Amino acid sequence: MDKQFAKLVSLLLVVLVVLTGCGQADGASPSATSAAPLDPIDNNAITSSAEVVAEKWASLAFMVGAQNVDIHIHVGDVVKKGEILASVPESALPQALINAQADLALAQQSLDDILLSKTALAQAVIQLRAAQNAYDKAFDYRDSLNYLITIKEVTIKEERTPLGVVEVPVTKTYEAYADATTIAKADEDLALKKSLLDDAQRELDRLSNIENSPDVIAARTRIAAIEAVLNQAKLFVPFDGVVVETYVNSGEMVSPGVPVILIADLSTLQVQTTDLNEVDAARVKIGDPVNVSFDALPNTPVTGTVSNVSLKNAPGSGVYFNVTIALDEIPEQLRWGMSAFVEIQVSP
Repeated sequence: MDKQFAKLVSLLLVVLVVLTGCGQADGASPSATSAAPLDPIDNNAITSSAEVVAEKWASLAFMVGAQNVDIHIHVGDVVKKGEILASVPESALPQALINAQADLALAQQSLDDILLSKTALAQAVIQLRAAQNAYDKAFDYRDSLNYLITIKEVTIKEERTPLGVVEVPVTKTYEAYADATTIAKADEDLALKKSLLDDAQRELDRLSNIENSPDVIAARTRIAAIEAVLNQAKLFVPFDGVVVETYVNSGEMVSPGVPVILIADLSTLQVQTTDLNEVDAARVKIGDPVNVSFDALPNTPVTGTVSNVSLKNAPGSGVYFNVTIALDEIPEQLRWGMSAFVEIQVSP
């Protein structure tokens, strides 16, 4: 029995040796078959969560309070710069704006009087003509003093008559050059006439170009100032865009400075990182290429480039920096506030 058991053990050992030799003959080591190869790490790619933001947007509020307002638009409306989005009805205007309306009417009437009156212009034409004639006479007289002139001297001679001694004027006529006193007086008179002529010409020019006259400019400035006060009761579109949200309905009360309408230019949506740490932010440069994906649009990858790297960390917990990405194209279904994921290719 012991011999049979010994033979059995020997046989098992032989089989084990043979199997071991066959395994080694295949040339495969245990470590080679048990470890899966790892993907290489891309040290030039930085990833971050992000969100879609509007490049240009505005939250609009009234500068004055009112018991009720009129809202002229709806969410989703496309609006153009200068359109009125909302206004305070006249029945709800503050007293200061009611007074401004009266001031505006008076200022406009004053401007119309200046622009429409022709009397002042006609008078200026007559005054210029008279000034020109006076100057021409003074010029001719002064010019004549450069040559020999006829001088008449009148002296008084006493003569005896049957009625007694009488004074008789005697006129002596001769040609000579004017003396210095006469020339000086002529020069002074010519200078005065020239100054009056220039004044008359300036007045006519001013009235002929009335639109640019100081009076009209002052009147228009006053009107613009009053209109600026009245515009406090209106909300205007600051740029072409879309109405995104309204916070007040028509007929409701508004307070100064409280947002009423939010508009944005949705044609220039961007993507902004939300959790990019300071180490990664230091490696990002403007112009770096970016791959962007959106949770809501899984089959719509988009490329873009870094357009801005914030100079200060974003508010909130953690030290995160906002990096803004300009998209090469904006998917039609993309919306402001959607979440995104970005992969920024940075320089090694």
